[in-house]
Amino acid sequence: MKSPAYLLRTLAILLAVAAPAAIILKHPVAPVPPDFDGTRLYAWACCLLGMLALFVLAGLKIRGRVLGVLIDERNRYSLSRLQMTLWTLLVLATLYTVYVANIVRGNATQALMVNLDFNLIALMGFSLASFVSAPMALNRKAEQPTNQQNLDSTGQQLLQTQDLDALPTAKGQVLVKSDPKDARLADLIRGEDVNNGTIVDLPRLQMLLITLVVVFVYGAAVARTLVTGGWLLLELPKLHETLLLLVLISHGGYVAGKLIPNNPTPSSTTPAP
Repeated sequence: MKSPAYLLRTLAILLAVAAPAAIILKHPVAPVPPDFDGTRLYAWACCLLGMLALFVLAGLKIRGRVLGVLIDERNRYSLSRLQMTLWTLLVLATLYTVYVANIVRGNATQALMVNLDFNLIALMGFSLASFVSAPMALNRKAEQPTNQQNLDSTGQQLLQTQDLDALPTAKGQVLVKSDPKDARLADLIRGEDVNNGTIVDLPRLQMLLITLVVVFVYGAAVARTLVTGGWLLLELPKLHETLLLLVLISHGGYVAGKLIPNNPTPSSTTPAP
């Protein structure tokens, strides 16, 4: 007998892969009026929901949390993981829907002629670079000695305010939670070391807000293009250079914030002259 988890994964795959193709195959004739094409939009929505379900099932299987794919090795919700997940879902669902629609409505050669915006590719490269460089930047803080007094104070505050199951520990100056169940959404905007783990980290907050805004705006542009685009869609919405620069600045501040030591304890008790 097949397990419920296997059946759920199968349903998610069918929703992500088979349902969009079935929706498009059901309407192979140009719509009337020709300026509204809801078929691609419905297929795109199904693909997004199916891929999101796969991510949720993977998180439940591996980490035991609905948003488990966003939990890193320190048992905290990771901002770089969130960003990569959002762009992966949006871009892959869009490409799959457009390719399938072009194959049904044209031919395989035309389906592969979709023009991807260079700025969009660069933005996904920034997301990948942050995902790779963020742990490398934290390694510098992990090699520093642990400030036990700050760790005790920060751990007790987090234990009470976030209702954790166990007191957080530290690897060097980097906070580590004991279990994935202790991950909280507040991790996305709070500091990551023993000195600022209880306060809002402004570079992280800025990157989170910019990411959500850009993903939402680009997703809305994709939805409009799918509805009002031509019968064959050979070009995705373009991402303006201003948005790309804004994202680049937020990525730079995010990674730099991990590199800069955050130690409010003075290094010396000698009074100034």
